[in-house]
Amino acid sequence: MGFPDTPVELPNGKLICEDHGLQICHQCCCDYTFLDDHSEQSSSIEEPSTCSDDDQNDHYQIAELAAPSLEGAAARFNLSTQDSTYCEECGLTWMAAGPGYADPEDVFQDCPFHDSLEADLAEKRTLFVHIDGACPGNGTKSAIGGIGIYFGPSSPYNHSSVIHRNNAQPPTSQQVELTAAARALEIIRSRCIPARRELVNTVILCTCHTDCWAMSFPFRVVLVTDSAYLFDCMTSHLMVWRWDPKTQVYTNKKSGKSIVNSKHIRNVVKEVEMLAERGVQVLWKKVPRALNQEADRLAKNGAKM
Repeated sequence: MGFPDTPVELPNGKLICEDHGLQICHQCCCDYTFLDDHSEQSSSIEEPSTCSDDDQNDHYQIAELAAPSLEGAAARFNLSTQDSTYCEECGLTWMAAGPGYADPEDVFQDCPFHDSLEADLAEKRTLFVHIDGACPGNGTKSAIGGIGIYFGPSSPYNHSSVIHRNNAQPPTSQQVELTAAARALEIIRSRCIPARRELVNTVILCTCHTDCWAMSFPFRVVLVTDSAYLFDCMTSHLMVWRWDPKTQVYTNKKSGKSIVNSKHIRNVVKEVEMLAERGVQVLWKKVPRALNQEADRLAKNGAKM
């Protein structure tokens, strides 16, 4: 399954997966017990937290967006490995197969799985993409925004660019972080997926061509960020926000207050939804700045353009 099942709310307010009626369902990759512990805390949230981006405890924290429309609860889980390998052939960085599995080179030598796991395993094929935003002069009229997206060393998908310069509405650090996320997902949707489809068609030489082609999709995308604001927005705060199509803003479900940066948040949500329709699941990982240096470098270069 490319993304978790749509949750169903029980009379007691608890959520279960629609297909199997479970709060924790490994087949749907969801854990709705998260809400039981955090519902009261989340309901009081109106603006993203300001916790330190350098919190070392966030190093291994990975959380997943609700699927596919981001309405309802977010299913959270931790991957058991963060080892990765860069594939020169496809220009992408994949999660490496964990201990206890057969040698990927032996199992997948004729198929473009690139040292990652089969789609039907609990730890599915996972792509790592580092993102960052830079905003020199943040809070002033002279602020300049830059975004950096890092797929891997020498990857053709690596991206560095400046975002709008506007003295009337200069960019903010929060906006450039959101813009980097939306742009990364757009690159995956418009460039990486078509290229992967072509790679599958040209590389598979085994007799089970149809099965291998089908197993090459879907995959997971982990967006790696050092921004606590972005991470909290996409994994926690969306659960207590409601999108108003008339006003084109998010509002807090409890207080009714409008959410800052609604337009930029919505751009990310739209990209997540479009990837979900293609069987690609989006997850988020928070790391210290020291582990996001390549994306940071690209973002700073973008701000200088």
